[in-house]
Amino acid sequence: MRMQARAAAGRGSIAAALREAASVLWPVACAGCGAVDVAVCGACSAALRGGPLREALDGVPLLAAAPYEGPVRELVAACKERGGRAEARALGAGLVLAIAAAPAGALVRVPSSRAGMRRRGFDPVVLVLRAAGLRATPLRRIRGGGAQKQRSAEARRVAAVGSLALPSSAARRLEGRAVVVVDDVVTSGSTAREAVRALRAAGCRPVAIVAVARTPKRVPGR
Repeated sequence: MRMQARAAAGRGSIAAALREAASVLWPVACAGCGAVDVAVCGACSAALRGGPLREALDGVPLLAAAPYEGPVRELVAACKERGGRAEARALGAGLVLAIAAAPAGALVRVPSSRAGMRRRGFDPVVLVLRAAGLRATPLRRIRGGGAQKQRSAEARRVAAVGSLALPSSAARRLEGRAVVVVDDVVTSGSTAREAVRALRAAGCRPVAIVAVARTPKRVPGR
């Protein structure tokens, strides 16, 4: 037993030394706030687990894990642009809580834009869902809605209309069922509205929209 204990202690010492050496050679910092030696710190993780934001989008409940600002915005960027796995796990933990607070339904995800897929090589929503141990049926882009980031709210609305559809095989499986739309960030709400429209057109019943983050609403005059 003593020999086993010494061996275990020795392995622990070696592992600690390796971790210390790795932190020198490949320093890590929290993507949310810059705290050293951790990919996502406890405070930034907690910002995604404080309880979902709730509102309604054209009568459909919208739940988001956190406001799209500060450390949460940085974590989303690290996941979307670099495919950060630690960030995806933190975002996924928040998404799970938001989904748990929403009405029950089959998960249907909003797909990344074609330009985003070409540039990144992966879909951030899939990455977050996978990190959370979840799967969702994908909507399909039937025409280029394009990247929405630089557009005005009205331009986003116009570009989104008619851009999504539920594949026929999924439509047969989900017809008449309650479904929950899943996205990473809801900004103007144009893409979420289009997802709801496409699902209703396929005979589904959208009962909620769930996202990792929601862009805070602007206060007039500020």
